[in-house]
Amino acid sequence: MHKNTTAKIESRLAQESRLTLEDCLREGARKMLQQAIEEEVNEYLENHRFLREEGGGRQMVVRNGKGRCRLLQTGMGEIEIRQPRVLDRRAGQRFTSALLPSYMQWVLTERPCCRATSQENL
Repeated sequence: MHKNTTAKIESRLAQESRLTLEDCLREGARKMLQQAIEEEVNEYLENHRFLREEGGGRQMVVRNGKGRCRLLQTGMGEIEIRQPRVLDRRAGQRFTSALLPSYMQWVLTERPCCRATSQENL
């Protein structure tokens, strides 16, 4: 068992040492964007927490899990984001992230070749 554990640790250390600066930057960007989106959803939920259904008293706006993974292309490569889902029971209302709209395929970087585009521009 000791040899197996040692081999796993050595394998993990070897794998971690292969991370390049770009990988670290990409992971940092992913974490920052994921946290910003989570905070945006939390703020939306907080602003609407007092809205209740008339009969049942259930909240009208609630968190509803997470959506499927989305790949965003950046100047450093692709990053994967899972956007939280929001169930808004109000008629005609829907949460749309300002940071990650449903049509966004690219995110802004300092490299001029990468820019935000939408499906309308394709």
